[in-house]
Amino acid sequence: MEIKQSIQTYGLVTELSKSQATNLIIIRKHWMFFNAELKKYKLNQFGGNWTKYGITFKSGERYFYLTSIQIINKQIPSHFIKKEIPKGEYTVFTHKGKMENIKNTLYEIYKVILPKSTLKIEDQSKVGFHHFEKYDHRFQWNKPTSEIDIYLPLNTDNE
Repeated sequence: MEIKQSIQTYGLVTELSKSQATNLIIIRKHWMFFNAELKKYKLNQFGGNWTKYGITFKSGERYFYLTSIQIINKQIPSHFIKKEIPKGEYTVFTHKGKMENIKNTLYEIYKVILPKSTLKIEDQSKVGFHHFEKYDHRFQWNKPTSEIDIYLPLNTDNE
């Protein structure tokens, strides 16, 4: 899938651990805090047309998770950081079901599908993240019908 224009996101970052089980707890609490901040600063996205992003990236040897939204025509809180999702080609996977099972989807993507495919994933140093999750009207926290999309940037250089 092609993203034709870069997406400027703004949000809050938290450091992750080396444990997937612990990270699920860290990320869940971080989303709760982020959503409270959106409400506090009147940045809520009402109606069925909202979009939020969860961006996983690495700095040095440490991993981080950024909860973010696009902010248009509003004051950005000073403690929010900016992260750009660059335009380009992405491969998209859909996680279906409860969030506690997203670790299984990520394992399937990184350890099963990608090693068997001819897809070349872009290096984080060029795009600024490993992958991002896009949450929209299909997301319903722990319902079995919930869906989120996981985007991985593709390296399209013809080397």
